[in-house]
Amino acid sequence: MPMKRPIAEILKDREIASLMDWNLHPFEAVARYMEWGCNWSRGLDHAKSCSEEAAYFKINALQKPPKLVLVRHSHQECSVVSEVDAPQDLIDASVEYWACRNAACGITDELRDWLKREADRAA
Repeated sequence: MPMKRPIAEILKDREIASLMDWNLHPFEAVARYMEWGCNWSRGLDHAKSCSEEAAYFKINALQKPPKLVLVRHSHQECSVVSEVDAPQDLIDASVEYWACRNAACGITDELRDWLKREADRAA
């Protein structure tokens, strides 16, 4: 797994920053990029083209303690950009909120807000 870094440092990469979808849940990402393909005509939140991609957060609750990671996802691949340095209590609260026991847990509004504040500090 890539090294743990602060979100502000990760977002210095303009390409990753431009792909950020702060509200994308890992399950929605799978539906958008993997299950349904690039067919916008379905009228749902599917990718509009096969070249579309996004970066989003997920928590791997299989690891002890759970780890927050930033993922880059497209139709061709899904890769971990970095483990994200964040307060463990917010990560644990997200796992509890979503009652998640797998490697694709979503994050809570509180964790998202904390990450946004940290990102804004460096801007």
